[in-house]
Amino acid sequence: MVFIRKASTVLGAMALLLAGAAQAQSVAPVGESRPQAPSLTPEQVATMQHDMDTALHYKLAPDVLPRLSAALRAIQAAKIQPPGHVGMSLDQQIALVGQVPGLDAILKAHGLDARSFVMSLTCVGLTGSLLNIPPGQGGAQMPVPDAANVAILKNNPQALQELVGVLREGAPASSSAQVH
Repeated sequence: MVFIRKASTVLGAMALLLAGAAQAQSVAPVGESRPQAPSLTPEQVATMQHDMDTALHYKLAPDVLPRLSAALRAIQAAKIQPPGHVGMSLDQQIALVGQVPGLDAILKAHGLDARSFVMSLTCVGLTGSLLNIPPGQGGAQMPVPDAANVAILKNNPQALQELVGVLREGAPASSSAQVH
């Protein structure tokens, strides 16, 4: 469960950077309710902005949502708690996930590896957060997620809600997690 909280915290921090301080109140990050903006160095902010762009344009597999949910449930059941903290780059997160004993087998069982797991989870979280920003509140500098990824999320609302529920540690997904 710590792993899922950490993943949600990283996604929440990225969502805050995406939306900016003025729009942070309109973003409902996956897994956390309105996290505080972390204290990051300018280099960490630049890395996170680059990573957000990379993640927003990562090509999601059409069946990724149920596979992520199943993998996260298996990670919870195995009580695997990989290290991680806000401010890590995607490459650092991928490297850490790849080093966690027992995690590789779980990911492989769900058609994932460390890279596809971290990238898919980050892409879904960021894309979903952007879709939850009300029209007109994003601003001109708001990044635009990959259209195919947006379609995957919008065309699979039940699978997305299930993933959100797993990220919220089994709590039923609330309407604030809906993708509009």
